[in-house]
Amino acid sequence: MKVGEFIKRERSDGCTPEECGTRELQKPTVVSAFAAIENKEEFQKRCQNERRRLGVGSVTSSLGDGALWIWSLVFMVFGKTMECLDAFHALEHVADCGKALQGNGQAFTDWFERIRLVLLSEGFAGMERELSALKNLDEDKSKAVSSLLEYLGKHKERLRYAERLAAGRAIGSGSIEGACKNLVKRRLRQTGACWRRERANRIAVICSILYSNQWNALVSF
Repeated sequence: MKVGEFIKRERSDGCTPEECGTRELQKPTVVSAFAAIENKEEFQKRCQNERRRLGVGSVTSSLGDGALWIWSLVFMVFGKTMECLDAFHALEHVADCGKALQGNGQAFTDWFERIRLVLLSEGFAGMERELSALKNLDEDKSKAVSSLLEYLGKHKERLRYAERLAAGRAIGSGSIEGACKNLVKRRLRQTGACWRRERANRIAVICSILYSNQWNALVSF
């Protein structure tokens, strides 16, 4: 099941990469969620219809994970935007590489915290410098480093985290992750649940309305 949401939120105060772990984003003033089991072309049409329904015009910035179909959808619905790779997805790949290099102890923790700031502060250029400086690696470690560089290289223009943080923008997709958990999983993935596609899509509409706090407006209408 694919989940989307339109959120209206004022920009937060700008911060540095060192401060981003403690800053608080402004709470959304409007949330409109939608979900369905369908292919990406059908979901793209759903996003387009929802954009028109809400009267949303062009956007200057977009945030998503590493799935290329999401970036394609954003482009087709909104046109060219300033794209940002969700920092938490990027850091998952960094952590995988770090465990291959340092194991799971304090050495990994120290390495990860340092490299995390490199990524948030300098983007791809900093990561390329740090990873390329590693020498005398065995085959497994070399493969982990190459894999991370390849992944980040595909998104090098989407790693401008310091710029977004200074502008008060989000760098993580926690909102949509929360929607996936609370809109879909809590209702549809109960123990022993088994759904037909059409019925799952119907209940997803109800869940989306409840998640968006639009139930009272709907029943009163």
